[in-house]
Formats: sequence, C-alpha cells, structure tokens
Amino acid sequence: MKIIQSFFVSVKAGFLQIWHDFANWAEANKRKALLTVLGLLLGVTLFSASMIVAVAHIRQAEYTELLLPTIQSKKIKMLDYGNEEQEIKDSKAISVMFSPTYGAEYEKIMRTFSGKEAQEINRQFYYYPLVYNTENVAQKYQIDPSKVTFIFFEKGIEKNRFEVEELSNYTEEFIPELNRLPMWNIKDLDE
Repeated sequence: MKIIQSFFVSVKAGFLQIWHDFANWAEANKRKALLTVLGLLLGVTLFSASMIVAVAHIRQAEYTELLLPTIQSKKIKMLDYGNEEQEIKDSKAISVMFSPTYGAEYEKIMRTFSGKEAQEINRQFYYYPLVYNTENVAQKYQIDPSKVTFIFFEKGIEKNRFEVEELSNYTEEFIPELNRLPMWNIKDLDE
C-alpha cells in the first residue's frame, strides 16, 4: 500500500512541477502563452467536432456494410442513420419499420418481404434499425425498442401504426395490415 501511495505522491509532485514551470514560462512570455493556450483549445475543439461527425459516418457505414446485404427485398429501403427525423418531415407520406436487427419477429418479416408474399405488398417501406441511440428513438416515436413497429407518417406527423407482435395470426393479418397502414382515416372511422 505504501508503494502505491508513494507512487501517487511522486506523480502529484511531478504534475505540480510541470504546472509551476508552465506558469513561470507563461508569466515571462505572455503573448506566446496566450497563443499556445488558444491554439490548444482550438485543436481540442476541432478534434472533438471531428469525432462527433466521424461517429455518425461510422455508424452509417456499419448499417450499409452489415445490414444492407441481409435485406433481400426491393420493398425495403434503409433510412440514413441519424437523418430519420428529417426524412420523415420532408416526405409527404412515408411508412417506416422501426425494428431491432434480430429476433423471431424480425426474421419472420424479412422472410415475408423476400418471399412470394412480397408481391402482395403495395409499396416500399423504410427500415430504421434500432441499434444505436435506441432509448432516444424509442422516446421520440413512443415505441418499444425490442419490438417491430410500423408507423405511417404524413407530412412528418404520425397517422397510423401497428406492432407486429399484436397480430393474432401473422400469416393472415400481416400483409393486409401493411397495405392498410396509410389508410389512417379509414381506421379512425372504424373506431
């Protein structure tokens, strides 16, 4: 224990010596010290900003490289990572599947979209995989991140939704429910 304490004491003394040397140098060279500190702050800020941008690009590349090849259907298009909100707002009408990239429901849906039944589906759906930032996406769209949820938006406003897990007979109900998704006003009249 004494070895660890003496190590921390020597490290602390070393940092204090470096700080005092820097303070003495800064006092003697005020202009250089100010420019050095500003340069370091600018460098750290640029590095931090580039890391934030890089993370978004890395995640989009992961989606493209890892998930896109697994989608065997022309009825599903990927939404760009982090841009889902803007794409939803910019579209006049859009149907989005929010789903984890695993699980029995996900596998069933992918088989349906890549099978013969896909011919019965009347439009394309956008897929937003719930891999990163799931809590924020779940709160924003009031979804359960462990379930597959289809939501129809009109001019950026949610009009209709359904969870695949709520279907009592998947084989009979899934495709009709998908095709009925944009008919939100008909559903309101039924209720």
